[in-house]
Amino acid sequence: MKSWRPGANKWDRALAITLVAGVGMLLLVGLVFAIAHGSQRITSDATSLHKTDEVLRSSTVVRAQLALGVYAGGVDREFGTSSIEAIAVSFGEARIALDDVRTGMAALDEDAFGVGSEVGDSVGRFGASADQVLALAEEGENEEAQSVLSGEMSQAFDELVDELVTIRDELAASVESSDLLLSQIGNLARFLVAFLLPAAVIFIYRDLLRRQARQSELEGRLESERQISAAREEFIANASHELRTPLTSITGFALMLEEDLLIRKDDSSAELIDLIISESGDLNRMVEDLLTTARLDAGALSYTFLDVNPQTEIVETAESIRRAGTYVAVDCKPALIRADPVRLRQIVRNLLSNARKYGGSNIRVVGYVEGRTYVCQIIDDGEGVRSEIADRLFERFVHQGRDTAMRGSVGLGLSIVHALANGMGGSVSYRRLDGETHFVVRLPLAGSDSEHVEPVDDHSGREFDSLNS
Repeated sequence: MKSWRPGANKWDRALAITLVAGVGMLLLVGLVFAIAHGSQRITSDATSLHKTDEVLRSSTVVRAQLALGVYAGGVDREFGTSSIEAIAVSFGEARIALDDVRTGMAALDEDAFGVGSEVGDSVGRFGASADQVLALAEEGENEEAQSVLSGEMSQAFDELVDELVTIRDELAASVESSDLLLSQIGNLARFLVAFLLPAAVIFIYRDLLRRQARQSELEGRLESERQISAAREEFIANASHELRTPLTSITGFALMLEEDLLIRKDDSSAELIDLIISESGDLNRMVEDLLTTARLDAGALSYTFLDVNPQTEIVETAESIRRAGTYVAVDCKPALIRADPVRLRQIVRNLLSNARKYGGSNIRVVGYVEGRTYVCQIIDDGEGVRSEIADRLFERFVHQGRDTAMRGSVGLGLSIVHALANGMGGSVSYRRLDGETHFVVRLPLAGSDSEHVEPVDDHSGREFDSLNS
């Protein structure tokens, strides 16, 4: 069973309209070319028909004028009359007409229609006999001229006329059939134009109306989404602000209670204080992630770039994770990177929190300089993520389990890490190596003297033990 795809009907309809319009245009173009070709063919055949009639007329004139001149010569000899001028005029007309016959046949032979070799032979015999009659008549041999005129020339004339009449009839039939076909094509073209133009106007008008309706609908949806986005951002900002105030107070009071010696002597009270600190830290991180996501969506997230020693930032961030009761080992070399220290801590905090919740029990942070980049690896001995979600691990709302939401997480931590790392000109990647999970963050160094920064002496290279150990 075929699955339905959104917009498939729209594209199918557009394709059908395009195909119909294309076929109609091709048909019209074909008809136009057919009309042009038919008109050219009619013109050519009509011209050849006219030339054929002219050759027929000229050959008839040749025979008639020769017969008249020979007859006048015979009368002069028989009765002693003098028709020299009339005979000269007849023979002159005969020569002119004979030249016209030869010229017309040459023109017919050059036409696309053609006359064939048989017609050419008939013209040759007719012309040769006419020249012979003229020569004999001028020499005064009227009897011989009369004999050739009534014999060879008459036979050649009959053959030539028969062949020319056949050609004329074929040309006339071709002109008539071409004219009929051209008339039919013209009627079809007029019908298609009368039908297709209104149909095309109707289709185009309907398509424009649909496009306008879709455009209005899309604009309405876009405006609704903008309003929803603005309301969401305002809600997140207000909610985050309202949550941060009590969270700050809770965390501050818990830290004060943690330093009270009487409370520290009571194991259950100390455990509860640690739990309060841990949970408030997680909640504060969630609020910060929500705020960061809202600012990323709005394009309003800003960075304050400073020359930062990542060793210091990583150690201090790991100290906050230690308060949640997690074993963390830190081995970071000093350097200077160009980054936002607040966003750098957020990256490390999210990755450590992710390792604490979903990784193994042994977590360590390794930092070192590699070329012009500072590399920070957060490593744990957990099982890692399933292969089917590894490629989209840094997208929003991707979790390790089957549920759409996991306890203590809103599914934004790794996507925020990816966005912040890119925003500071770096990158983050995930890999499995020797049975361990490695999240690798790369950030650009600040300058050429970054490898000579003095190490901090408060927590460098130290392992943070669990408070519950």
